[in-house]
Amino acid sequence: MINKPAIHILLAVILALSSGNGTYAQKIYWGEEVPKDWNGQWQEKLLTTAEKTGFERTASSMEVLEFIETMKWNSGYVQVIDLFTSDLGRVCPAVVLADPRINSPAEAKKSGKPVIYLQGNIHPPEAEGKEALMMVMRDILVGSKRHLLDNQIIIICPNFNVDRNDILSIQDGTPYLIGSGTTSKGYNLNRDAIKLESTEANGLYKNVLNAWDPVLFFDAHAMERVKHGYAICYATCNLPTANPEPRDYIWNSLFPAVREKVRDNYGLETFTHCLSDEENWPPTVWSHDLAYWFIEGKFLTNAYGLRNRMSILVETPGFPSFERKIYAQYAYITELLEYTRLHGREMADICKKADKKLVNQVIAQSGTGRMMNFVQGKYESWGKIDILAYRNNDQEFIPGTSVLRNKPGTIDGVPEVINGVEHLTKPVGTKEAAMPRGYLIPGSFGFLVNKLIAQNIRIDTLKSPLTVSGEEFLIDSLYHKRSYEFILTRYKGGFVHADRRTFPAGTFLIDMAQPLANLIFFCLEPEVGDGFAGWGLLDPFLVSAGVENKSVAYPIFKYFKKLN
Repeated sequence: MINKPAIHILLAVILALSSGNGTYAQKIYWGEEVPKDWNGQWQEKLLTTAEKTGFERTASSMEVLEFIETMKWNSGYVQVIDLFTSDLGRVCPAVVLADPRINSPAEAKKSGKPVIYLQGNIHPPEAEGKEALMMVMRDILVGSKRHLLDNQIIIICPNFNVDRNDILSIQDGTPYLIGSGTTSKGYNLNRDAIKLESTEANGLYKNVLNAWDPVLFFDAHAMERVKHGYAICYATCNLPTANPEPRDYIWNSLFPAVREKVRDNYGLETFTHCLSDEENWPPTVWSHDLAYWFIEGKFLTNAYGLRNRMSILVETPGFPSFERKIYAQYAYITELLEYTRLHGREMADICKKADKKLVNQVIAQSGTGRMMNFVQGKYESWGKIDILAYRNNDQEFIPGTSVLRNKPGTIDGVPEVINGVEHLTKPVGTKEAAMPRGYLIPGSFGFLVNKLIAQNIRIDTLKSPLTVSGEEFLIDSLYHKRSYEFILTRYKGGFVHADRRTFPAGTFLIDMAQPLANLIFFCLEPEVGDGFAGWGLLDPFLVSAGVENKSVAYPIFKYFKKLN
């Protein structure tokens, strides 16, 4: 269960913190405030583009490469790996930081140290994570934070969306020049975690997630203009399908501890990634759904939780200055790494135990047809809490210019404390299906199997016919439903038991006795909203089979027992 005191905000504490001269030693910075000289003093060659320009511009992809090259020339703890070459021919680097230097996943595994992966700029208009990650990299390699490499290996990819980072445009607010949110082929990379269509996502999976097996995946984002009073908001995997132990650890142990340290050491208030019902005042709910953090696997942070690993997404609010957003990301990332330095092995142990527990459950229970997992879910409330919020978030033109700014007196100063707000972030399953002992996929569905292999799932091919008992899903009708920016497929129908079914040689077989069983289940179950069925990957086959005129069997069979 969630630690209720860890998420509750008391009015007296907030008022003491806001003054900076109360019982709390650390001043709290509100609105656009940042401490003076918070980023330190550095030689010109070690400065980021944001620092060189007074936080008025973010780094181009070439400038990121130049910064990484500078780090290589000034530190012996760097190994650069290429995640992918983009569709426009740009290389996306990730930097492996380790003491002593680690040159391969095999060396990392041999070291016994947990691997922490941090990623920025999946959406280039949200560039503050990219800039903060480069600053943290500098602190570790040539500054005062070398100790962060004592007990862990850190991989940093500051500029994941390399192509659209450089499609610069002038927009209101800062940075004045920002990139475009999708890839050069139009993919939203934070919606591609299941179907794996983009070059970028496939490179990430192949060269980091599968190869290095990070215990923690961190993804930096930013929101639009909001009314809440937090410098940064955080979330983790919310899928009821995922193993709960890694999620519970993040929610109950890591989040409260890092939140406290960010407040103590950087003077920033942080909280869960939500929005309130802002059309009402005072607001009555604080909800993941309102912040577009849905119970869906398409988000990288959610999908990574299906691997029995830990994951974090953070978002800065849209109203502060670029410098303030970078400061918030920098503060959170730094304290997160301080936490993983001390607790990384504990985190890795939890994940490995989750692997073992899941495999053992499949072996012991799935053959009965009574081992269940969730195919749908929703949020419920943990109870009522207090939140920080501003009454207004107005903008105005700076006098004599055509540049917008926050209207003085709206999103600055101490926010109000709103009492008794429903905390709608508790993921609960609403519909179940049986976890099989395995799946059987027709040999003609190699395109699906390739996507599963890209997810690091083990697959065999039958060398001779196999007879099994199990069940198949009979589709009575197929229809499409809009889910915000996407059109997803839905089926009407139900499962039918099959006492005996024989499959020919050449059929693909997926044995569920592997650590990624929950991910397999999520991808292949017909009732999962954004698994392979939801994304329409099977639509062409079903239409050709006549699903518009008659009932058609879902072509992926769930077996519980082998009969020969």
